[in-house]
Amino acid sequence: MHEALNKRLASLPDDTVVYPGHEYTKSNVKFAISVLQSEAVKKLQAFAESNEVTTGKFTIADEKDPIVQKATGASEPVDVMSKLREMKNNFK
Repeated sequence: MHEALNKRLASLPDDTVVYPGHEYTKSNVKFAISVLQSEAVKKLQAFAESNEVTTGKFTIADEKDPIVQKATGASEPVDVMSKLREMKNNFK
């Protein structure tokens, strides 16, 4: 996952549109809100609530949000991913 996200996808131009294979935006917003209450997360929540399909609406730049990384307390990319995965696995 580290190789795919932090090396391959992160090296794409920031304006590259993301088309994920699954529609997880609404459930991911619930998790993000539990981690931090930022303006960006609130905007994402409003967007997800008003759009049934969100695929193709975000860019690589959106996925690089450093605020989410700070919420983990880690700075190394592998540690950030590990902590986020752990947090998401424990999210109810």
